[in-house]
Amino acid sequence: MRQPLLRLGALLGVVTVASAPLGEPASALPNYAQRSGRTCANCHVSPTYQDEEGWENPDLAHRKCNLSCLSCHVDPTGGGLRNASGRYYGQSVLPMLPSQERGYGDMHREVFSQRAVHAFRSRFDRGRVGEGKTIPSDWDEVQDGVGQGQRGRFTAFGTPLGGDSRMSYWDGRYDDLNADPLVQIGGDFRLAYWSGSNAVFPMQADLDVAIQPVDHFTAMVTLAGRGKNTGFVPPTQQARGPVFPRRAFVMAHELPYASWVKAGIFLPSYGLYLDDHTAFTREWIEQDTSDSLDTVLGVEIGTAPNYPYATLSVFQNDASFGLDDDPGWGVAATAGVRELGWNVGGNVMVKQRGKQARGDLIAAGVTWGYNPVYYNDAVPLTILGELSATHRSTQSGNQTAIASTTEAWWLVKNGVNLRGRVDLGVRNLGSAPFESRVSVGGEVVPVPGATLTLMTRLTVRAGEEGASPGVLGMFHVWF
Repeated sequence: MRQPLLRLGALLGVVTVASAPLGEPASALPNYAQRSGRTCANCHVSPTYQDEEGWENPDLAHRKCNLSCLSCHVDPTGGGLRNASGRYYGQSVLPMLPSQERGYGDMHREVFSQRAVHAFRSRFDRGRVGEGKTIPSDWDEVQDGVGQGQRGRFTAFGTPLGGDSRMSYWDGRYDDLNADPLVQIGGDFRLAYWSGSNAVFPMQADLDVAIQPVDHFTAMVTLAGRGKNTGFVPPTQQARGPVFPRRAFVMAHELPYASWVKAGIFLPSYGLYLDDHTAFTREWIEQDTSDSLDTVLGVEIGTAPNYPYATLSVFQNDASFGLDDDPGWGVAATAGVRELGWNVGGNVMVKQRGKQARGDLIAAGVTWGYNPVYYNDAVPLTILGELSATHRSTQSGNQTAIASTTEAWWLVKNGVNLRGRVDLGVRNLGSAPFESRVSVGGEVVPVPGATLTLMTRLTVRAGEEGASPGVLGMFHVWF
């Protein structure tokens, strides 16, 4: 059975990598957001490309620059479909071979020659619409039509009724991308191999659709495949079906001070949004993006004017409608500051569901980050961390867990990162052993739309002899 699975996994890997250049990528990792503090022009054309004076610096109420998730994602709390700056970041900053203009802060970290980079970019250069100046420097030029009419890629098309607004993304600032589309589609597909089970399995399979009939109002849906770690399972053998709605909400967004309100199905904002849902700080605190039971049905409000941020959500637990006998209610809140060189924040979440269900839960924690590369370009290091504690009450008793994650990334070259992470925690104080997991490896982003990650892991549990080594490999393809 293992050999067919491995062959199927290899085939899917080849197919996804081969199709990657068609994508419009970015990624849902807080590391990318924090690391962006080292330079402007990470997620848009350089402000001096056509204007030696640069761009107008708007007042705080109308400023879009920040280091929060909403800088790159349609969902302001992160993950999934990318907005204009997120698509540009994924095509310009992340890969070895960019399909957009590289930011000036990365020009000296090329893997390939400038000639090779230019040749690759030329394949995707559709040229600018119109003649003369095509990059708007301020809102007045947008109203005059500067930069309007970019066609973008096939995944973003149309224009909302009523035209542009001051807080919307503007055509021209993102090269040939449609910055403010009527309809946008996207996807994330992550194929993984874990040596512990010697299996290839679909870690993630998401399809996203967003419709923006008028500026500042969007309806978004993410249809997600259920995460697996035991190989491919036929849909007919899955008790709850192969897919579920990870997101299904309507939202008023791009409001003054980078604020938003959304209502529907979502994952409550809490802690670091990591690409590995098995991290202790994700799995133990009901932040697993592959589990429909962790999604909720509710209302969320938030704001992120550079650089403070805050979110508050009130919800019904379990958005899977009927699988939980007593879904109950919940509330989650985050607040903090994400500066160019550092960040610090706090998180709290309460879920009241009745002890006969998944139990009542209270969680609280802190997150932090440090970005040495902002202070010294010769040290391209970014460090992130989280410490959280949760208490759960069920019919079988009480359970208190403590989990921490510390992750470091070293930007070797454009498209080449070294990664290390240490997970520490106790699943249940007093009755479960202390666990530690050290992961070391790296990732390669050869072209826009494809990421290859390979991590070695060593897990140690107190009271057990020896350690459990393992290797985790991932193909991530997105558009």
